Amino acid sequence: MSSPQSEPKQEIDPAFRQRCESIYQAWYNGDGDFRVAVEQLLVLQNEAISAEQYAHQGLVENSIGMMYGYRADLDQSIRHFSRARDLFERARNPAEVVRAVMNLGESYRLKGDFARARQFFRMAYEQAGVLNVVSTQAYAASNEGHLLLSMHQYESARERFERALELAPQIEDKHGQVELRTDANQGMAAYYLQQGDNTSAWKCALESMRLSQQAGQPFLLGFAFRTMGDVLTALGRTPSGTPEPQPESPDPAATNEHLGDPDMYFQLAVEKFQEINAEGELARTIYAQGMSLLQRGQKMTASRKFYQAMLLFTKLGMKDDANKAAQAQMQAQAR
Repeated sequence: MSSPQSEPKQEIDPAFRQRCESIYQAWYNGDGDFRVAVEQLLVLQNEAISAEQYAHQGLVENSIGMMYGYRADLDQSIRHFSRARDLFERARNPAEVVRAVMNLGESYRLKGDFARARQFFRMAYEQAGVLNVVSTQAYAASNEGHLLLSMHQYESARERFERALELAPQIEDKHGQVELRTDANQGMAAYYLQQGDNTSAWKCALESMRLSQQAGQPFLLGFAFRTMGDVLTALGRTPSGTPEPQPESPDPAATNEHLGDPDMYFQLAVEKFQEINAEGELARTIYAQGMSLLQRGQKMTASRKFYQAMLLFTKLGMKDDANKAAQAQMQAQAR
């Protein structure tokens, strides 16, 4: 049996990449069923197996891993990303290996294994820099920023988000550039909220909203709406003299007199995540709304949100988040 070093180097054929990405993007955009998309990707994988094309197999595994990651089935996403990494190593394709490593880091971050996640992010960032794979380097920086926020290392987080925004203009794929800038601005909004700089947080939330509406994708819109809910909770109302985001929603609540209402934005985020069955982000949004309600003195409603989030986190196997929601519920009931 040949070793990976003896295998010929394999690149991903642009036509195969397009076929794979069209299936993934249709689901990501909310236009396709999850199971149907996975089945379609597995058909492509079988083609790649028959052709002994390891790079193509790795691309399929990476795509499926991302889909499971968004649905918060993190054990499955880790399995697929690990397979993708191994297949790309066999294909001697280092740029794709680094991408898979970065995705592994994100799954471990969401799983709550911060030490392992940071190792993967640092490895991906450094190797992507050596290989000049700017998009992976930028995503690794932004993802590590979110990790550092969770670890309460706020200044380090700010540095990572700023680095991601510096790299963003160098990303050739315009969609990827918009997605990254949306993500990094959400991270900066969270950073500024922690620092008590609500004005700067509002500006970042506005930019995130503008970019997500430009992209028009449920995931990005969901994240942007949730960020706006967090920021408006801190502000108490929309700042005077600043442009107000216009939610693209048929919901009659989305009228100008409700634009300062955090609950409207949390509900819009819930709707977007429900469209694509992104249960992990749905649970996080319900938890975030609970924290907002608690901050606004609505203890009983907050307690119900925490209980709902706890049930979802438990169902998804997200133990750390489930414990956090349970503790928040007890605190709300004790107040």
